[in-house]
Amino acid sequence: MNFAWQEEHVFEDIAAAPVGFDWAASMDATRHACGNDTPYRGKPARTFKHFVLSPDPQDGLSTGQVAELAGFWALKHFADFEVAIVLHDDNENRIPHAHIVVNNTNLVTERRLQTPDPLELNRSLQELAEERGLRFMRDEIVRECEEGPARKKTPATMQKTYIRRAEKEIASEGGYSWVSDIRSRVTVAKALARNEDEFMAVLATLEVDVSQNSEKSWRRDWIYSLADHPTWRIGGEKLGLSFGQEALRRRFGRIAAWRPTPAASREVLSHAAEAIGLNDLAELGRLSAAIETCMAVNAHSIADLDRRIARLESHGEGDSRERASSLREVREYVAQNRLLPKTVQTRRPKEEKSGETPVKRKGEERRSRETPARQTWQRDRREER
Repeated sequence: MNFAWQEEHVFEDIAAAPVGFDWAASMDATRHACGNDTPYRGKPARTFKHFVLSPDPQDGLSTGQVAELAGFWALKHFADFEVAIVLHDDNENRIPHAHIVVNNTNLVTERRLQTPDPLELNRSLQELAEERGLRFMRDEIVRECEEGPARKKTPATMQKTYIRRAEKEIASEGGYSWVSDIRSRVTVAKALARNEDEFMAVLATLEVDVSQNSEKSWRRDWIYSLADHPTWRIGGEKLGLSFGQEALRRRFGRIAAWRPTPAASREVLSHAAEAIGLNDLAELGRLSAAIETCMAVNAHSIADLDRRIARLESHGEGDSRERASSLREVREYVAQNRLLPKTVQTRRPKEEKSGETPVKRKGEERRSRETPARQTWQRDRREER
């Protein structure tokens, strides 16, 4: 699309390239002519973007159908760029898929390619698939095929916490990821809440809105969005299985689920709200990571963390040492911010009536030690009075 052998300045045409055409060399020449093959702000130039379009095998698409879908998507987002779409069926089941390579130079402005929201590119592809009656997976909704019977679909991921590659890339570059932001806030809420009402209340405090997905969805789930950016929406299970509606409701029903003490809950919530108020999302991320770790090792106090660290260090193995070192960092962070108490005193359980003799009150213990003669003497004295 948009190479020299096609009509000049016609950005609405995709055609099969001539035999022997070297599209990679043509892209190199374009970048060089526009000065976009040189480093930018001290970083090596990004020469192209590479996308892979992999249809659902159950759709049974032909090579031509895959090419049509890839071409339409490329025209929608990269109409002013040189694009090469390469079709393959070199996988195990011979399922056709498309590699879409976009040069880094806009042919109209000669500026470098920018894709600030990779998630939007994926969402757009899912919408195109939906329009064509193909299987698709949205961030906020998973629809049921109209002709198919109602059935429960498996979660989008079985990972407890799921971080996409795009999110990792943004984090490595020090950029802002609204998906990561929402995950951090929901992490704090699920740790503090004892029931669904508390969960919603904490999320409201942390400026997260919650809605229910469509009744036509294959799996019921909550949709999280930031209060000041309602269009930034993502389904709970898209953040990881433990963030979905089903998993959270099971958690609220478990008495033994990890929860901090009331005082610790207030400290964690206050710390999270302050980080959000100051727009310190790095601190919010550290807080949520620390809370996740405490939940994982069932630590309710600094003493619990110390015992866990000591056990890991006693093993003396490399992996245990590394885990102990990571846990020690969490311990220092938690202690510095006073997020957990030093120790937690557990109440002594009351004994059953059918079991051992319950502990007596102080007066009862004293009376039980008195002899019958002394008890008779005391009764006579009371009667005389």
